[in-house]
Amino acid sequence: MTRSPERGAEALASIIAEAPACEGKIEVIKMDVQQEDSVKQAAQEVQEKLGAEKLFAIVNNAGAGLAHGIEAKQVVDTNVYGPKRVCDAFVPLMVESGGRIVNVGSGIGPGWMSRAAPGVRAVLCNPSGVTWEQIDQVVQADIAEKPSDAMNAYGISKAALMSITMLLARTLPGTLCSTISPGFIATEMTKGFNAKLTPEQGTVSIRHCLFGALEGSGWMYGSDGKRSPIDASREPSDPVYTDPTGRGW
Repeated sequence: MTRSPERGAEALASIIAEAPACEGKIEVIKMDVQQEDSVKQAAQEVQEKLGAEKLFAIVNNAGAGLAHGIEAKQVVDTNVYGPKRVCDAFVPLMVESGGRIVNVGSGIGPGWMSRAAPGVRAVLCNPSGVTWEQIDQVVQADIAEKPSDAMNAYGISKAALMSITMLLARTLPGTLCSTISPGFIATEMTKGFNAKLTPEQGTVSIRHCLFGALEGSGWMYGSDGKRSPIDASREPSDPVYTDPTGRGW
């Protein structure tokens, strides 16, 4: 899905040119995750196209911040409230069991969480009890305190997204829900930040969480497709996170 049908059509044409077998298997639907009406309209279109079939997966890949040069409120509206709107509209279309939700986060999320106040961490890192109301309250309080700090907004938005994933995992026990870091991918959002990886290289963890064998739900995965903590950084060369405390994330 895309906010620009024209750019979506161009992307689709390039995919078919590279992989002709995909022709007729991919469709472009317009959706702006910042606009609830647009999200609902997109969900209605998908439902009509599905007919009696059910949706297998949702990938929340829309993101804003960094080099986009936008305000803090816009960053969290896209990165936090966007996935919330999408899941609210599309989860009812999903299979009752066996489906997957993948939220595209960032390594900045665990970094922000590691520096958060103990009370904030206690709320956001509680897989068995975190609520949407708590997530919303933490995000709004932080933005109100630092309304001009778009970089901070990006960090808390990706930290909050991990909490949303844990909440989804608890409320949708039949669905495998994951947050992933694609890695430091060279896109318009990271322009000027010296990112090196290609968008193709950023699909490792997405593909793993969509189609691989997952041992848990609500977890964070690094750019190598390996489980990572939500409150500390983990490089692809580091050992897989094993949650020795039994906290569930």
